[in-house]
Amino acid sequence: MGKVGRRTVRKGVLACLGVLGIVSPGFATDLVVKSDLGALRGEAIGDGAAFRGIPYAAPPVGALRWKDAQPATPWQGVRDATDFGPACIQPIVDAHSPQNQNEDCLTLNIVTPDRKAKGLPVLFSIHGGAFFVGSNRYVAHKDITSLLQRGVILVAPNYRLGRMGFFAHPALTAEAGRGTGNFWLTDQIAALQWVKRNIAAFGGDPDRITIQGCSAGGSSVNSLMVSPRARGLFARAAVHSGGGLFNATRPLARAEREGVAFAGRVGVEGEGAAALAALRALTAGQVLAGDSGAPNFGAIIDEYYLPSGIGLAYATGAQAPVPLIAGSTSNEASVFGLMGFDASVLKSRFDIDLETLRPAYERDGELSDQEFLRRVQTDFIFTSAALGIPSLASRLAPAWAYHFDYLPAASRGEMPGAPHCADMSYLYSLTEPADANDRMVGEIMRGYWYNFIATGNPNGPALPIWPQAKPGVWSPLVIGDPLRIAPDYQIERMRLWHAKWLRESGAPILP
Repeated sequence: MGKVGRRTVRKGVLACLGVLGIVSPGFATDLVVKSDLGALRGEAIGDGAAFRGIPYAAPPVGALRWKDAQPATPWQGVRDATDFGPACIQPIVDAHSPQNQNEDCLTLNIVTPDRKAKGLPVLFSIHGGAFFVGSNRYVAHKDITSLLQRGVILVAPNYRLGRMGFFAHPALTAEAGRGTGNFWLTDQIAALQWVKRNIAAFGGDPDRITIQGCSAGGSSVNSLMVSPRARGLFARAAVHSGGGLFNATRPLARAEREGVAFAGRVGVEGEGAAALAALRALTAGQVLAGDSGAPNFGAIIDEYYLPSGIGLAYATGAQAPVPLIAGSTSNEASVFGLMGFDASVLKSRFDIDLETLRPAYERDGELSDQEFLRRVQTDFIFTSAALGIPSLASRLAPAWAYHFDYLPAASRGEMPGAPHCADMSYLYSLTEPADANDRMVGEIMRGYWYNFIATGNPNGPALPIWPQAKPGVWSPLVIGDPLRIAPDYQIERMRLWHAKWLRESGAPILP
């Protein structure tokens, strides 16, 4: 995007903020904050400010492609931080895909509601996109949200996607002298380290950082929770539609086989240093061309950043001992058109025999094949983990589970449930016309999440008590119409999925 396009984006953002009554007519552009790498000039927005395109790690290009994130080079003078940095390399899938892409993409954005404040809680928000698309530019639409208006600083990082971020290969293992391949995770950890060192200069509290994300962002939060390399970098975590049991990780040996297969698809044979040099010499377009079909990228058990599977880490108490919120939506199956998880894939890839599950799903009446598959898809990766992970995590620190089942009045009867990540719009600020019920749901959610970000406990004045999960027990907050607490929610169906996980992992969730 050229300068004119970037100015247009900024003007559009400011116009939206003006509608909210929070942008002063004459904003300043000379706001300067000093980081440990150098000074940054942001953009003042009312009483707050936005800083964009801040480099937190060295460009992962050339010899640094497929290496852990490395320290960024300090700069002299004042660096302009009013424009977004490039998005990380990814395929163009629709008109909303970022056009400005580059391997040099390891930047983050910061938005503060009050540039004079000190010690504000920090929300480190990780974007989703099945680990192959997306960027931190979504803050263009959410620069000042109701959460920020309550007094939260928002940080949003880019991280390497697709094969650039997820790539194991015998030559990489030999070069590193250990298991490797989680380059995306090294990026997120490097971004958190930068925030921990610098956020006080922007008015934030480095001891009150909450990591949060939906979909691949939620899976990222799970990985950060169980990675020993991320320990101490955050104080609480919120996993939205992130799974954690069946979709979480793959062994290094499998990831290396997949990496060798990828290399073959781009015309590189062999497993030694010469093959690695040839891979690093590929253009970004050639790397993208090596993967087609549904995305299949995920965390790698490399025994360094991730010593074990995510679910097993929670089950053995190896996760960070910090407060946790986890939840999902009632129609997570809306995402499976992208992922391609139909009945045949569920059988071949996950050994799920749908017909053995049907009795538990038809207790209240016969279901069409389509509706039965939708419910299984929703529960398999998402609901089972959203209820099970907090139960496991509760042995080390307070944890809460939720299930988002709210649909706007106009969508009822047209949609079978709340789509994948639908809760995020209510947590931030509604961008579409909303009635009084929609606004009330948003206010309630923001109340819980603000309390959690600020204190580590979502409960507070004027909110129904949200009970903590306990080992083997959950009473999720069901965010629907009406909002309610639901002890042992969907217990029969969850027993099926948790029994499957026990067979595969050897670690129980329910007693």
